[in-house]
Amino acid sequence: MSEVQRILLTHPVAGLLLVALLAFLEYIVPPVPGDSTMLFACFLAATGTLPWTPVVLACLLGSVAGAAGAYAIGARLGRSYFFLRSDWAGHELARLERGFRRYGPRLLLINRFLPGVRAVFLYAAGIGRLGWRAVLIDSTISNILWVALIVWAGRSLGSSWEEVSVVFRRYVWTIAALMTLYLVVAIARGRRRRRRQAVAGPGSGP
Repeated sequence: MSEVQRILLTHPVAGLLLVALLAFLEYIVPPVPGDSTMLFACFLAATGTLPWTPVVLACLLGSVAGAAGAYAIGARLGRSYFFLRSDWAGHELARLERGFRRYGPRLLLINRFLPGVRAVFLYAAGIGRLGWRAVLIDSTISNILWVALIVWAGRSLGSSWEEVSVVFRRYVWTIAALMTLYLVVAIARGRRRRRRQAVAGPGSGP
């Protein structure tokens, strides 16, 4: 049993604060085990050890705050002197802004389902200057869906923590593969459509 799990079992209030903190930090420092901590808290809630409402709120509030924090850091970085003084960085920043205007909402809606790289999209949204309202709405929807999945997993995937954690990892990587495939197909279709429009010329049409 990890120290975080022990705290959740022996000091519930401190444990739930830790759940929120790790959910936040997983966006800022991706190796932090926020998901597994949230899943363990939901598993404990399913067994009656912890109350459901505080568990869900800790998971959701920590995740939403983490997404906002990563976006804010990215926005600050995108306006930093480093980017402004470098021609290469300025060019890449312009490309990133164009890409996020086109694909940003899709990326943010599925970001929570892509383990290991989810924080990249929020940093990039900030650097690419995507509007904060759109970022907040899309990332919150993604986090709500993700927390709902974790709540369901904690209640339904097994009677022991080991069983729940193993089955959940399989679910996560399956979903991540499907989301990645969707993203690749969407980007490929968008590029193909723009190439056809470029070949046809601005004056073409039915």
